[in-house]
Amino acid sequence: MATPKDPALERRKVRLALRLFRKKAGYNQPSVAEALSWSPSKVIRIEGGSVGVSVTDLRALLDLYNVTDAETRHELEESTRGSRRPPWWSPYRDVVDPQFAIYLGFESTADALFAYHPTLIPGLLQTEDYTRALLESRYSPERLDAIVGLRGERQERLLRGDEKPELNFLVDEASLRRWVGGPAVMRAQLRYLKAVAEYPHVTLGVVPFTIGVHPVLRSGSIALTFTDDDDVLFAETAGGALTTRNDQSVVDDYLTDFQNSRTGALFGHLMTAFIDEIIAQYPNGLAETSAGLPDSPS
Repeated sequence: MATPKDPALERRKVRLALRLFRKKAGYNQPSVAEALSWSPSKVIRIEGGSVGVSVTDLRALLDLYNVTDAETRHELEESTRGSRRPPWWSPYRDVVDPQFAIYLGFESTADALFAYHPTLIPGLLQTEDYTRALLESRYSPERLDAIVGLRGERQERLLRGDEKPELNFLVDEASLRRWVGGPAVMRAQLRYLKAVAEYPHVTLGVVPFTIGVHPVLRSGSIALTFTDDDDVLFAETAGGALTTRNDQSVVDDYLTDFQNSRTGALFGHLMTAFIDEIIAQYPNGLAETSAGLPDSPS
């Protein structure tokens, strides 16, 4: 029995096809809405991926665009049905807010990811012990377990899944030196960073204090880029999380800052030696564990 495809991939396939067919047919979004007696926002949301499309609405759109090929219509109908299945993160729905849900739908389909946090290890690079030490005072044990499970599933999919996007991380020196969970947790966390950096689709750089103020010295952000779709920026702010995908200039500004900050970062053996130096500065004598280290990338 074939494994069901990711609903996010199916939804993306449908909305990109509909956008292409619309342009070929010579319609803009307002004219589609007028022709089908829909609100303009409905067309925008369907093509933008913030809502799914029903099979009935799909057929109406294909009729309008004069898409008559039976195989194409059947394939898109099947993808539409598949896109309406629960997402992979549905078991963790209680800890996924609406903005993060939108982001997760795009994360599954991105070609490349660019992540940075000024004070903490980015979530996709955290060990379980680090995450628990970071969040245990904020959440109940049950909610914390769900957050840890969700983060672990994201790591499994992006680091070791079948479809791996290009992953680009900048880790600030502050996050390497900040004691989260104590010396043993931090030593294991830093070893984990070195292990993750060995994956061929992962690029990890350390931004040292010595470069001073640098372009992405701000709140934590992740940019997702696509070869055939709008890019996405997910930012954590004082007012909560924000997902931006309708303003390419905002994403471009972040990506430019990210690339500029890379010029002063340490990569490869320089990054490894720098992390080893910090590991050596953490006190010995506390029980340590290798749990949570990734499998060898070889």
